[in-house]
Amino acid sequence: MSRHLFIVFIFIIGIQSLSAQEEPQTNNVIANIIEEFLESTEAENFDFNTIFENLNYYYNNPLNINSASEQQLRDLFLLNEIQINDFLNHRIGLGTFLSIYEIQSIKSWDLSTIRNVTPFLKCDVAAADFNLNLKDAFTKGNSQLYLKAKRILQQRKGFKENDLGETPFSGDPNHLYIRYRYEYGQSFKAGFTMEKDPGEKLFGQGSTYGFDFYSFFLYAKDINKTFSIVSLGDFAVSMGQGLILHNDFGTGKSSFVMNVKKSGRMLRPYSSVNEVNFFRGAGTVVNLGKNLQAAAFVSYRPIDASVDRDTLENSDFDTFGSIRFDGFHRTSTEIANKNSIHQADIGGKVEYKVRDFKLAVNGLYTTFDRPLVRDEALYRKFLFSGDQLINTSLDYTWRKRNFTFFGESALSGNGGMAHLHGVLIGLDKRMDVSLLYRNFDADYQVLNANAFAESSFPINEKGFYLGMEMRPLKNIAISTYADVWSHPWVGYRRDGPADGKEFLIKVAYVQKRKLDFYLQYRYEQKQINSNNESIIDYPEYQTLQRLRLHLGYKINKEWEIRDRAEFSFFNKATSSRGFLMYQDVIFKPIAKPFSFTARYAIFDINSFDARIYAYENDILYEFYIPFFQNRGSRFYMNTRYRIAKNYTWELRLGRTFFENVDGISSGNNFIDGRALTEIKTQLRINF
Repeated sequence: MSRHLFIVFIFIIGIQSLSAQEEPQTNNVIANIIEEFLESTEAENFDFNTIFENLNYYYNNPLNINSASEQQLRDLFLLNEIQINDFLNHRIGLGTFLSIYEIQSIKSWDLSTIRNVTPFLKCDVAAADFNLNLKDAFTKGNSQLYLKAKRILQQRKGFKENDLGETPFSGDPNHLYIRYRYEYGQSFKAGFTMEKDPGEKLFGQGSTYGFDFYSFFLYAKDINKTFSIVSLGDFAVSMGQGLILHNDFGTGKSSFVMNVKKSGRMLRPYSSVNEVNFFRGAGTVVNLGKNLQAAAFVSYRPIDASVDRDTLENSDFDTFGSIRFDGFHRTSTEIANKNSIHQADIGGKVEYKVRDFKLAVNGLYTTFDRPLVRDEALYRKFLFSGDQLINTSLDYTWRKRNFTFFGESALSGNGGMAHLHGVLIGLDKRMDVSLLYRNFDADYQVLNANAFAESSFPINEKGFYLGMEMRPLKNIAISTYADVWSHPWVGYRRDGPADGKEFLIKVAYVQKRKLDFYLQYRYEQKQINSNNESIIDYPEYQTLQRLRLHLGYKINKEWEIRDRAEFSFFNKATSSRGFLMYQDVIFKPIAKPFSFTARYAIFDINSFDARIYAYENDILYEFYIPFFQNRGSRFYMNTRYRIAKNYTWELRLGRTFFENVDGISSGNNFIDGRALTEIKTQLRINF
């Protein structure tokens, strides 16, 4: 699709006769959680759509506090385990809520928590249980269709012709996306997703069937007393504390110091465009009795990898060295790697639950149609190689008064082990404490883990975490944590055993419906290779400090401003520093069709090590958290226009200008110039 067709697409959307409909407000707490999660893990490719989908649904269909389940409260991502436990105990001990205002009497629910969670709750005294009626599910649900396009306006190197008239990228610069979703409450869902990334061809090499990526799901919950969940097509799986498998979002180290226990539905539908972090096949959760539940799933899907061939005629000797996670199929090499390996997974879980105690046994078997063969780098010595991997684990949760104990112990097929155990303590109404211990063997092997760890995988690490949340006054909350860890074996960019420590403190002041201010300081020290010119490259300490001041002020019911100043200081052999400041303006009028958010930011950051992340508001079901480096400024504006009953149009324009560089990015994404401009538009149709 050419640039002209892209502009026509935007114009057609813009001139549609649309009409007003209430839209959900993006919750700023979720933005903070994701922002801090990325700062700690650098997991930029992780899929966060589940959070936004759940909040969007519960904003339009608030949870009834007299019937909300423990899992539904977790789905909000706004409450920690102590707050959920206190809520359930309050409802059991005092009976039916008569008013939404009664949540103010729950001991661990402070003013900030109540303000954040209230838009997603309601109070109905007469609470009826919902039983799935398949006829109604197929005929009385609601449909949503999303049509999206986005593009970087500057020309990147991959789209420029060489002397032979050829371009590295096979397709055009447009990103195209179509998403359909059918919902009957939270109990029946179906949908499909189609996506083409920039540089990928629409109907051509690598995209025989049009779009490069297709995804489909069918999901039913609470079908009858036996079948709790049935999922077909693409789905995500969560087990225990993530030592084996956890496709759902779970926070790690952040200022939300009590959110260290992972949770999530065993099976949930998958509707994102991340082309790696999901399963494809079928899964079910069944009730075997009052206290016993079992789950099982099977998956078979192609994955991207670079295949090494030992012979031109016999493929029995083919191997691959790593799995590609970016999902791009733009160049001839990327297209050749597409779907070159097939992965099969069989997993299951048996869970016993009685009152406040839960115990589960988890298992996962993974196999490839070609063996995975690692290179000879020393830090990869114990990583999984081969074509089959078995993982098993035991996880538990036990609530005793104001204590919540949780943990998981896992075993891989080669005998490596991983342990993670913690406790959440509600000392009193003004103080909560979280403790977590982890011990991951260097030879523990896993492919799908997403656990609490300093590293990206729970391998080769020992550590202890202590977090405290204090509420000394009605409007003031203090959050702090300390984490210390060690790596007994070598690792990436670390040619020897190493250790590290991290500390954070956040002081927040909240004035109901008016003011939100916090001051946050984070300190991290860890060991990385010195990169000197001697024969032995030994690990040496590096430190990173971040200081943030954030202010959100609601001028009236329609206008809000947010201001932030953030500083970073990095020190190793040499020092570097960074500074970012931005001003947000948010306009969300009541019962009017037009709203917008805008930001202007300036930054001066003189190294990649001192980079600063900043969450940006985006179109519905998308998030954007760029990191800033070099010196320059950035502006973006999102507009949302609601004009007819069933249509909503969104347009986003963003531009970054660099003062001290003449080129942006590298490789085929290189832009010869100082500016980068993105434009994005989305049409949402309800029917």
